[in-house]
Amino acid sequence: MAVVQISKIQVRRGRKNTGSGIPQLASGEFGWAVDSQELYIGNGAVSEGSPAVGNTKVLTENDNLFTLADQYTYKAGELQTGATVSGPIKRTLQERLDDIVSIRSFGGTGDGTDQTAVLQRAIDQLYINTSTKGTTGSRVKLHLEAGTYVISNSLKIPPHASIIGAGADKTIIKQTSDNPIIETVNGTSTPGSYADNSSTTSLNQARRITIEGITLESTTINSNGLKLVDCKDSIFKDLIIKSTWTTGITPSNNHIAVTMTNFSSVVGCFDNVFDHVEFQGWGYGITSDYDVYENTFSKCLFTDMAYGVHFGANTNVGSQGQQTGPEQNTFENSIFRNIDKNAIIWETGSYNVSLNNKFINIGNNGGTSSAAAYSIIKSFVAGNTSTNDWFSRTKDLSLDVAFDTIPYISEIEGPIYSSYLTSTTLNTNQQNAFETIFKLPGDFTRTYLIDYQYKSNQVDAMRQGTLEVIVNKSTNTVTYTDTYDYNGEDGFKDTLELKGQLLDVNGDTIYDTVGIKMKNTVNSEDANFTYKVKIKS
Repeated sequence: MAVVQISKIQVRRGRKNTGSGIPQLASGEFGWAVDSQELYIGNGAVSEGSPAVGNTKVLTENDNLFTLADQYTYKAGELQTGATVSGPIKRTLQERLDDIVSIRSFGGTGDGTDQTAVLQRAIDQLYINTSTKGTTGSRVKLHLEAGTYVISNSLKIPPHASIIGAGADKTIIKQTSDNPIIETVNGTSTPGSYADNSSTTSLNQARRITIEGITLESTTINSNGLKLVDCKDSIFKDLIIKSTWTTGITPSNNHIAVTMTNFSSVVGCFDNVFDHVEFQGWGYGITSDYDVYENTFSKCLFTDMAYGVHFGANTNVGSQGQQTGPEQNTFENSIFRNIDKNAIIWETGSYNVSLNNKFINIGNNGGTSSAAAYSIIKSFVAGNTSTNDWFSRTKDLSLDVAFDTIPYISEIEGPIYSSYLTSTTLNTNQQNAFETIFKLPGDFTRTYLIDYQYKSNQVDAMRQGTLEVIVNKSTNTVTYTDTYDYNGEDGFKDTLELKGQLLDVNGDTIYDTVGIKMKNTVNSEDANFTYKVKIKS
């Protein structure tokens, strides 16, 4: 029979949260909870075919689907997630979505507008909210989707924060003020109130921080990129930290990509790792005057800066946090390119290491090796080392005849024991008088140890030895000793002679370059001469 008119449908109603709550409804009967705005329908009797007596909730616009959807199972039916096949692990949709925390959940848009408040709110609520701070619940990763997030103040980063972008040059945080882009704070900080390091201890200091996959950009020339305050055991990976410095500009002392400070020699910046980080367009790349140690910079790029690394420029040895200055820090497998002045300076602190790095166009005031004016690695104290480093200056000034009149400014300056990365092989011919076969810096008093091997392709003669060349700049003299082993015909044992000599290559009456000279009287000689240089300063 068709329904031709409905004047009124009466539904049972009442309050869910008073008395006994929703009563048992009759089969097909509706019940409306006026206080919770929920709708129910009676299941009916089992005798009618109902699977169970009770009420069934009807979804309305007032229901929270996340609390109802509690049946999520990872790859349901395909994998055994529980202890038995019939007992899969089930989770709510809310739990599943909360596995990954996106900045979008805090209102972050990455659309080029100012996101300072949004980013800081997300960091504060995730890591220093009083309800979760210090628990595993706060050890989450905050994901910043691709986009540009403009900030006008520093982002304060507390212990255990993990901020993960979509990748360098994909997620960009752009600082428009003179404040650091990122500054670490200790664990006593609370949302909106960030502790200074006078309250820092080894138990609350910034630690276990991860920042990855982001470009950090400063638009001013009087700011820091990362200001690490008492930060340890942290990882900085796949980052570009860039600013606006260009060659020829006198850098501000505060224009620094990464600066590290300590509260004390016990509470400070230790054991941090920088992996695949590019430092670009800063007055200074890395600086510290404090007892920072065992920090590692690996597979990094330092490019287009006034200075690369400057440790200990203002260390007051013996003061709080400055007992020794920076020590035991390692720069390895990295590239330094287009640095106007020095790539690395160690003014205080020992046992720092430059290992397997490449230095390209360094210390030339923005020019080429013909304008060399600064050493590339400089140490004021003993104990620091350069091992297997490669310098484009060496290739230019040591062997290239186009630079024969350019004074050889040292790649390495100060009391550093070092060895160049590669050996070099020269083809030599008959030379009845001493001729320069390669050059070395002659601007400092030092000793060169030149390990060499000579093998004639014309006669039976092979020689292996060490030419020790001692340069004394106070007297402008060179002494040398050639110690070697010879294998071949006796008649050719003494046909090869080597020596070192100070040269004035540009004719300004200043002896500036060491010429390593060879004499070889074998008729129609054709030989290979391979050498590698070590420096004792």
